[in-house]
Amino acid sequence: MITPEELDPGLLTMFTQEVRERASEMENAVLAIEASGDADRKRHLQEQLLRGAHSLKGAAGLLQVRGVETICHWMEEILSMAANVGLVLERSRLDLLLSAADAIRDAANLLESGEIPSPAHGQDVVEKLKAVATAGSDDGLKEAHHHPPMAEPEIAIRATDTDGSMRVSAARLDALLYRSGEMLTFNAVMRRHAEQASSLREEARKMRAPGSDPTGQVASVEGGLRQLAAFLRQDVRLMQSAVTALDEEIRLARTQPFAEACKGLGRIVRDVAAASGKRAELEISGGELEVDRSIVSALQDSLRHLVRNAVAHGIQTPEERRTAGRPEKGRILVSAAMRGNRMEVRVEDDGRGLNLALLSAATGESTHGKQAEADILRRVFEPGVSTSATVTSLSGRGIGLDIVKRNVEKLRGAVDVSQVPTGGAAFTLTLPLTLATVRVLEVLAGGHVFTIDTTSVQRVIRIDRGDFTLIEGRNFVRTPAGPMPFVDVSLWLRLQPNRSPASETTPAVVVDSPSGSTAVLVDEITGEQELLARSLGPRLANVRRYSRGMVLPDGRIALLLNVAALAEAAAEVRPRNEVGARPSVAAARRKVLVVDDSKYVRTLVKLILEGAGYDVTMATDGTEALKQLRDHGADVVVADVDMPSMNGFELTRAIRQSDRFTGTPVVLVTGRESLEDKVKGLRAGANAYLRKDQFDAHDFLETMRQVV
Repeated sequence: MITPEELDPGLLTMFTQEVRERASEMENAVLAIEASGDADRKRHLQEQLLRGAHSLKGAAGLLQVRGVETICHWMEEILSMAANVGLVLERSRLDLLLSAADAIRDAANLLESGEIPSPAHGQDVVEKLKAVATAGSDDGLKEAHHHPPMAEPEIAIRATDTDGSMRVSAARLDALLYRSGEMLTFNAVMRRHAEQASSLREEARKMRAPGSDPTGQVASVEGGLRQLAAFLRQDVRLMQSAVTALDEEIRLARTQPFAEACKGLGRIVRDVAAASGKRAELEISGGELEVDRSIVSALQDSLRHLVRNAVAHGIQTPEERRTAGRPEKGRILVSAAMRGNRMEVRVEDDGRGLNLALLSAATGESTHGKQAEADILRRVFEPGVSTSATVTSLSGRGIGLDIVKRNVEKLRGAVDVSQVPTGGAAFTLTLPLTLATVRVLEVLAGGHVFTIDTTSVQRVIRIDRGDFTLIEGRNFVRTPAGPMPFVDVSLWLRLQPNRSPASETTPAVVVDSPSGSTAVLVDEITGEQELLARSLGPRLANVRRYSRGMVLPDGRIALLLNVAALAEAAAEVRPRNEVGARPSVAAARRKVLVVDDSKYVRTLVKLILEGAGYDVTMATDGTEALKQLRDHGADVVVADVDMPSMNGFELTRAIRQSDRFTGTPVVLVTGRESLEDKVKGLRAGANAYLRKDQFDAHDFLETMRQVV
């Protein structure tokens, strides 16, 4: 067998991509055969499948990937036999061919990880294919492939079909090359301008030399400066146009059809329906809509959860649908459309709809009134809440929709649910068009700068002090359109508002959310601009109040607020806080030194601590932290473990060995998860060891209170 080292890396990459694409094509062909009601169409699709298996067998043989070659060979045998006699394949054979496609996809995963599949890869599937092919008849097939049906087989949702690569057309690459050539031209122009500026500076220097006559030189320098300024203004305009065009080409190169996010949905509908004794079909609308690749990739799991949920929960059995006077086969529609500068994805079924009685029992809330019904419907996204009366392998655990909500919010989006008037349920996902950059509104709250995605912003208003009120335990503000819930960002983040107590009005940003409009109170609105959005990383994945981080032009870090979390905070029932009130300060202005090499982590921990009343200074590593301790002191040190120069363990030991700071409490907040690392940290002298993947602001502050 050939080894990975013996293969040309480029050739292996191309082959891996072909294996993955062929597996997907095979699956789609089998599903199309099964869905078609025309025998001639079925035979035509079988011939296409035969050609695909034959082509992949040849490629696998060339690279000596015998496992894939063998699977394709026996698929080819079955399909050739069907083609020779004009046979339309039965469901049992189609099931077997789907299993073969799965085995080929598994081989692609192995190849992608650098491992060549063994000659025995997919041996179970090969044996079944071989038995069917050698039987030579439908009767033989039924005997070879027959097995008792399973009542509730486990239907797995596969991992993403979008790998780390994508195809870009030659025309798109040519356009990118042209735009990059423009930028190189500007580079030469700017060098020429720099030389001109140096020449003018030299003339100005000569003017100051003793005995020189500056009269003529002044005019020369002034003329040169005017010419240079005119050139620079023109170049700035041209460069802005070129940069904008290059940015547009790059964005277009990153797009993929929405249909890519729907890969595998047809298979899920088929398998889940079969496992639960139902009949269902999938329809996709808006598949041609071009979407940022990062959105397509991140959306796949959420769509699969929702489609699986629609079949398992919504679609009734054929008997129930007949009794209700509806077609035996249920319908699931996945659609995508543009709504202004956002994308709206809708997953809708024509089943029984959500069971409000079960939801009411699960949450203990009343369903009286339209608003109460809408509120209780949204509770399906909470962990542990399920619309299923029983727990099976398909449903009932109450975790799928919580995962969908979290995933969508990570994409800076929102998800909502509604009942379809004609029967069924609809889940609506509202998403940005790209994750790379964000048009944001910059706001100040509690002395810190935050950002809000402008796609969620309706308008900016000022609220009179007398317009705040309390209705049924919830904070509202009176507006011409009626009462609107509000949340004060400073109080929500436990920061001290920086507004004048004498001020009669408060600035607010009105944002859209699944539950309606929400007023977000801030200290000041400072501007609007487009910024590069950066992930907060897996260590801060559980900090839901923020969606992304970004660096402002002046170097400051701004955290992007999660609009969905703001709206939920506004909807909470609690005693009203006076606008502009100061939060209680639990800590008596203790001084905390925060040590972390990540700007985002330092900023986030600083916000939490200052909101609780601590004074905070920051350092980027252990060496800098020790210097700050010696120069300024601290009451407690909060440090990461993995840092350059001096890590958290070394810093803790250095503090414990210092005569001056040996008693200073140290709290390690780290991404290291093992018990061995925790023991190592505590043995080094740390007072507490907290994991970033389980970080919770309340637990963190309680730990601080205990160690200080």
